[in-house]
Amino acid sequence: MTYYYDNYVERFGKRDKNDKKWWNDGTYITPEGTLFDVDGYARVAHAGGFVLPFFMSYTNPDEDELRYFTKEEILQNLIDWEHALCTREYDVNPKEQKMRLALVKYLINVYKSKYTIWDDINEYVDLSYATGIKKETENLIGRDRFLKDILVMACNYDSVESTLYRTITTSKFNIYETFYDYILHDYKIYQIPKQVYNEKQGKYVNWSLPDYMISDKELRLKMELESICKTVPLEKRDKYRRSKVKIKGFDFID
Repeated sequence: MTYYYDNYVERFGKRDKNDKKWWNDGTYITPEGTLFDVDGYARVAHAGGFVLPFFMSYTNPDEDELRYFTKEEILQNLIDWEHALCTREYDVNPKEQKMRLALVKYLINVYKSKYTIWDDINEYVDLSYATGIKKETENLIGRDRFLKDILVMACNYDSVESTLYRTITTSKFNIYETFYDYILHDYKIYQIPKQVYNEKQGKYVNWSLPDYMISDKELRLKMELESICKTVPLEKRDKYRRSKVKIKGFDFID
């Protein structure tokens, strides 16, 4: 599947490093291939930044959560969340519901892992062994790095960067097929490791694709893009796009 390129993407992500009044959850490409400006949605819906606070309540719990809940109770709460998100209709943007569900599914795996430390006596939580990601100090003004890594590495989202010009961070292997139209418009694709949950090991592990498994199609598309970008000016490349129809029902604000 080749993601549709919409020049509206040029407006996304620019608030992350400048706006100090709102939570900044970032801008992503959904697994369906459509853009989701989380910051912009939070403003319109007066949500105040729904993703980061929700996420941090489980990864960086406050004193009350540590005092009154056990690890098992937190896990059950997440399981209840998953059931509700799968069976109820919420009066919210469906992209919000899907992103919450993706994070809930991820956190269920983390909290059922024997490696997750929930020490309510010493008020200490450590998810690094279960996630395989070393958690950095949160920057509440700006995008949370831990959240972004999880969404991109394990939840099949892609990040539209705000501090790097025309750059998308992904863990996908078939970048030339998926981001063909973005590369056509001079976007750079930055790959980071993909993670999957290993049930036997009880934690998330990096999953790589051997070079010999890269498809001939990927190699052909790479050469094709290199040739077009080298010989055709940017303003004349639209006619070479592979995806020319925007997916219906997945607009910026549904």
